This record gives sequence, structure tokens and C-alpha cells, in this order.
Amino acid sequence: MRVGIVGAGWIAEKAAITLKDLTEVTALAIASRTLAKAEAFAQKWGLPRAYGSYSELIDDPDVDLVYVATPHSHHYDVAREAILKGKACLVEKAFMANYDQSLSIVRLARQRGVFLAEAIWTRYQPVVPMVRQLISDGCIGQP
Repeated sequence: MRVGIVGAGWIAEKAAITLKDLTEVTALAIASRTLAKAEAFAQKWGLPRAYGSYSELIDDPDVDLVYVATPHSHHYDVAREAILKGKACLVEKAFMANYDQSLSIVRLARQRGVFLAEAIWTRYQPVVPMVRQLISDGCIGQP
């Protein structure tokens, strides 16, 4: 899977670090509001493609999944554009700015049959199954 990161800030760097160590996923591209910032990010993290607009990355036919790491105010628009182009989306938290945007984007993804998820990394940490087991065993009471 080839990932395009939209937004070149601190959280995008965390994504680039994570993607660097994966074997079945490649960080292919970065998009920022300016080409200079995208190029600097691409050089620092070894991404082969840099774009000076979010739409350019979304239009790249080689990008399979769009990781939305923009400011929260842009999450809806970026995810909507990507979903309309058939691109899977992983959206950084906070997922959307409000409930209406969340409901709308989830409905759109379902209608289009496009993968959409919030980037809740803690859900996949090893401690989560342990905590679920403790809850199931009744060790910590009723949450």
C-alpha cells in the first residue's frame, strides 16, 4: 500500500517515522500548502514525491491511502475530496470538527465503498487486549 500524507506538520512526521519501519506500506508522497515545505519534508523523510497542494496528492494515481494530518479545520474537505476520488482515508484525531461533519463523511465513505478510519494508534497497542481481558474478567469492576 502506498500512502500519501496530507499536511507536513508534527503529526505528519510521526506518521512518516511509523511508515518508515513498515514492510508492506510505503510513504510515497507528501502534500503541504506550499511546495517548499512539502519538498523539505520529503527530503527529510525520504519520500519520493512532494506536492504543493492537497489536491495534487489526492490526484496521484499511485497513492492508495491518504493520511490526513492537516489542521482539524481541513479534515472534512481533504477526506471528502479523497473519498470522492476513491482513495482510502486515515484521518488524524480529532476526526472531524463536529458531529455533522463526522456523520456526513462516514455516510459518504459507506456510499462510495471507500475505507475511512480515525487514526487512533492506541487501539492497536499491545496493552489494549490486556485491558480488555481485565475488564472481561471483572478485575477492575464495571467501567
